[in-house]
Amino acid sequence: MTTSLPGRTAQARARASALVLCLALFASCSLSGRGDTESTTDGGPGATASHVGATTPTAELRTTTALGRLVGRLPGPRRIAVRKQVTTVIDRWWEAAYLSTDSSAGADVAAAFPGFTEGARVRAKADRELMTNSRLEAAAITPLMRKVHLDLLAVNKRVRSVTARFDLRLRVTGTEADAGAKRLQLRGRLFLTRGPGGWKVFGYDVSKGWL
Repeated sequence: MTTSLPGRTAQARARASALVLCLALFASCSLSGRGDTESTTDGGPGATASHVGATTPTAELRTTTALGRLVGRLPGPRRIAVRKQVTTVIDRWWEAAYLSTDSSAGADVAAAFPGFTEGARVRAKADRELMTNSRLEAAAITPLMRKVHLDLLAVNKRVRSVTARFDLRLRVTGTEADAGAKRLQLRGRLFLTRGPGGWKVFGYDVSKGWL
């Protein structure tokens, strides 16, 4: 699988910025802890929004979210709450950015990143061909897989940061009569921190390619 579509110099800059931010956040909360895992399945996607017009109806496919490594201690109810809240943020981005078939030139790309901080939104807009379905020219897009693993950093029994490792696979049918259907995979990491408005994506490391 290719790591990205052509022309991804902006992706490299965004990746470096995200990693620096993530390392700084973890360094500021240095502590020792134990690993813990918990696997669960969420309900359906959050509210839909489209950066390119009307979002096409999608098949009933729920996002499966598993809790991966936990640094620090976190009560069970708070693990469940964080899992649901972060999954909603990711689902909203997927629905807004990838599950629409209207790739018109006048699209409002800014609306494709609900739940992103202002800085991450600016970078993602520059990486629109990677971070959205911009210029995909698809007649239909159907999700085939929606998987997320969350690594949590907890301090004083509260989550301070989350790294979400995701795998999103789509069936894309082209607009041409003989185009047929192809499978597209998006995978990578989202770095999230919690603010007054809830969980926000402040960095990302994403690859996109045909299977």
